[in-house]
Amino acid sequence: MRSGSEAALAAARERWDALLYERGNEAAFAREIFDLADTLGSSLSLARSLTDASRSGDARVQLARDVLTGKVSGEVLDLLSGLVREHWSDDDDLLTSLEELGILSVLAGAQREGRLMRVEEELYRCMRVLRDERDVRVVLSNPVFPKEKRADLTRQIFDAVAPETATLLGRAAVHAPQPSLAQSLLHMMNEAAGRNRHLVAAVTAAAPLTTEQEERLTRILTARYGQEVSVHVAVESAVVGGLRIRVGDEVIDGSLATRIRHVREEIIK
Repeated sequence: MRSGSEAALAAARERWDALLYERGNEAAFAREIFDLADTLGSSLSLARSLTDASRSGDARVQLARDVLTGKVSGEVLDLLSGLVREHWSDDDDLLTSLEELGILSVLAGAQREGRLMRVEEELYRCMRVLRDERDVRVVLSNPVFPKEKRADLTRQIFDAVAPETATLLGRAAVHAPQPSLAQSLLHMMNEAAGRNRHLVAAVTAAAPLTTEQEERLTRILTARYGQEVSVHVAVESAVVGGLRIRVGDEVIDGSLATRIRHVREEIIK
């Protein structure tokens, strides 16, 4: 998403978050927004008309209201009206923004119910399961299977999670493989962490860390990034030694396997 669209989305997020804080009912709003995104995604001509820069903002808003009045709540229609009044850098940015606002609604609901940290942790565990279980990952990411069946299968596999986690897993499966199921879950997890006001460090180690080691790593990363860091540790024998740490887009790879590979690359130059 380009900078102009990012600014439009940021403004929409702030307004929508304030409305959710005041109104509540986040789960119902999330369903409406996701349904609206699916509707526009299946009617690209309408989606393009709602972002057509040759039309005035008022004309785009009027089109949205003509088509959707009575089909969505007044709040969601007002949200869409504000979005279509913006100038988007790419036709797909409107759909991406609706998806982001749906995710925001789900996480705001989890936060209101005191389940936000649980959702973050469950998304991380689901990511690890999908990474380890290739067959499950392939099926859930296969576009040959209808979206609804992929979403239902996701809920069946991860049936003991919080309702907000189940909703997010279903949306990730619906959109797989674009970007990818793992990337979608990682993005959602980072969004949850952002609402919890901390960063997430995905740590891969050759062996489980002791409580003392995990606490020390948390202190080191918190000092490095200047804000609270939540550490999630997964064990993977291929790491060999040391740690591989991912915080956002930054990867800190201190594993022995990586150091050996770098040495080998230097030798064969």
